[in-house]
Amino acid sequence: MARLDRSFVNGVFWRMLALGALLALMTGQVVSLRFGYSMALGTLFAALSLRATAFLVRKMFNGAVNGNPAARGGAVVLVFKLAANCVAIWFCLSTLGAHAVGFILGYKVLLLALGWQTVSTRKSRQHVEDNAADNEST
Repeated sequence: MARLDRSFVNGVFWRMLALGALLALMTGQVVSLRFGYSMALGTLFAALSLRATAFLVRKMFNGAVNGNPAARGGAVVLVFKLAANCVAIWFCLSTLGAHAVGFILGYKVLLLALGWQTVSTRKSRQHVEDNAADNEST
């Protein structure tokens, strides 16, 4: 019946890691090594958080589609994931010595990756639709 498309999340994940690595290398050279390290750490943290959230949401949706009443428990797990994220961010900033601004900028690479993935997905779907229309007209 309904199926969540994993390719979009996978595209965001890999684009996020690529952009984060590039930006971390650039800021590591221009600003400081600690800032670049913090950006890389923030990007990695956000990418892993995206994967965990996508997994939990996919599990909840698939359970709901299949009529599993236990799928509602996924919302509770998401709340605990949010609390774990707060603890992990505190750990990165206090124990690993990450620069707060660099970590936040690395975390926000998610927005750039989402935009990039959205534009590329839209272009590829438009190309497929144009080819289908050309094949139907001939």
